[in-house]
Amino acid sequence: MSKFYINEQNGRNYYAYRYSEDEVKYIHLSNKDITTFLSSLTNRQIVNIRDKNTYIEVLFDNNMSVLIDDLKIFNIHHDNNDKYFKLFLEKIKKHIERETLKKYSETLPSKYIPKVNRTKKKTRPTAQIIAMSLSITIGISAIAGLLNKEMQKSQQLEEQEFIVYELPNKKTDEIIETNYEIPDNTITLEFENRTESNRVSTELSKLEETNLYFGECIDKYSMRYGLPRELISAQITQERPNIENGKCDNVCQITYDLFVGQTMTVPIYDESGFTGEYDTFLVTKELLDTPDGNIKVGVAYLRKCVDKFDSLILGLFSYNQGESALGIACEYYGFDKENYLGDKNAIKARDLINRYYAEKGKSHGDSLYLEHVLSYVDLESRNILEYYIGNEKNSVEINNTFVYNSELKR
Repeated sequence: MSKFYINEQNGRNYYAYRYSEDEVKYIHLSNKDITTFLSSLTNRQIVNIRDKNTYIEVLFDNNMSVLIDDLKIFNIHHDNNDKYFKLFLEKIKKHIERETLKKYSETLPSKYIPKVNRTKKKTRPTAQIIAMSLSITIGISAIAGLLNKEMQKSQQLEEQEFIVYELPNKKTDEIIETNYEIPDNTITLEFENRTESNRVSTELSKLEETNLYFGECIDKYSMRYGLPRELISAQITQERPNIENGKCDNVCQITYDLFVGQTMTVPIYDESGFTGEYDTFLVTKELLDTPDGNIKVGVAYLRKCVDKFDSLILGLFSYNQGESALGIACEYYGFDKENYLGDKNAIKARDLINRYYAEKGKSHGDSLYLEHVLSYVDLESRNILEYYIGNEKNSVEINNTFVYNSELKR
């Protein structure tokens, strides 16, 4: 199901809907589904916005559509969903700015349309176009009128196929379900891309240095323990100290006191999943003192964390916070830890852990560890991380909401 309806009647109301025998059947979203649905809005690109006088329809690139029949949904409601509506409104504003900039550019003679060139200075028409796009400020109360104006200007453009219909008056007896589960494997965070960091001061970026010096070890153990190679490389880049004279001590920043003397047992993987075999080895100081051994222990420990929480993302955060952090936080608040397992609950679990240590006034690990590690993953070429749990291949889509106007960055 990909059609949703939001209205405002003494608060925001959320429904999925479908047509059945020429009638609209509404599906009332549970609190859990509302959060998942709103989070998914921030992960997709708006492709069109249509003002149908009595309501607005926002179309996304995955064929999802959202109907809004009262712009008061964008007002502050002092609830947990305000942050999503702020992002939703920003998406609408940016879409209109892009469309306005595009249409204005089409009215200029071809010689005034700027070409993309980072080394050339902008001509005045380019600056005028950017200034025009930035001058569009969309107040909540003016969105409908502005959308209508934009649609009128675009009537000469090729229209997408669209079914026009009227929303019936929603009655209580039309609500037929109370728990519609929206599948979601997307993790939404905000962080600046650091894959090119340090390039100004060194010949290689920090990420490239990691791959140059430790690439073979990363290839070997990421494959052996069924974890994404690009994530292991990013994590080591975040963790490791500087490389001096070709050497780097304690590559994965292992706490020797906690690991030396432990016997680790880790499942072994190949391209098809779990092989049925295990690595069992004793962690010694001598093992940790070598880059190969240090990376082996680091990746093996991440594997254990992933298996414990059925989540690549929560496993990654627990690598930094410790395996017991979630259990301690859940016990403190009286929550069931089972409700925080899996990738779909990873951010909720991360936030709970951070909340616990903040309330206790304790400095514990890196509260932004996920952002710091993932900032070294090249999301432009690949934003899906795949990994195994047993023979099941899981995938997580990483959505970075750190959006900026690339025109202004040149």
